[in-house]
Amino acid sequence: MADITDAGKSCIRLASEEDIPRLAIHHRQMFEEIQERNGTSPDPSGMAVLEKEYAGKLVCEFNTGTCISWVAETGNRIVASGAISILPYVPVPYDLSCRVAFLHSTYTEKEYRHQHHASHITQAAADYCRSQGIKRLYLFASDAGRPLYEQTGFVPVPNMMLLLQ
Repeated sequence: MADITDAGKSCIRLASEEDIPRLAIHHRQMFEEIQERNGTSPDPSGMAVLEKEYAGKLVCEFNTGTCISWVAETGNRIVASGAISILPYVPVPYDLSCRVAFLHSTYTEKEYRHQHHASHITQAAADYCRSQGIKRLYLFASDAGRPLYEQTGFVPVPNMMLLLQ
């Protein structure tokens, strides 16, 4: 399933296991930037563990098909990435299926921003979910990402809460 879409001078493609090291770096860089924007200095050792754990998640879940990722490439360089994790969940009146997806780890390297890579990846994820009959696609948006997701059609869900333990 090598769905390749032209995005200007780059292409969007499904990620493979060979891409996992770059995907894990992007995941780490995303959280480092969020922490820096919030005035917190990222802990390098904690970020290294985060990168390693995310890579392990991808190895396992790429094999089971419960995580799908896309990359934007310019030349042979991956400049942006994003993924969905598909989870079993409960049916609701407007969606009787028992699967939902979470969009996560959408990141574009600084020098490649404002070239629509993240929006193309987000659209590829939404299209994939639609093709698989997944009607609910959730995400946790950073302040920087919120405008992109709103332009793509995401809306806030006011009845969600989170308990961090």
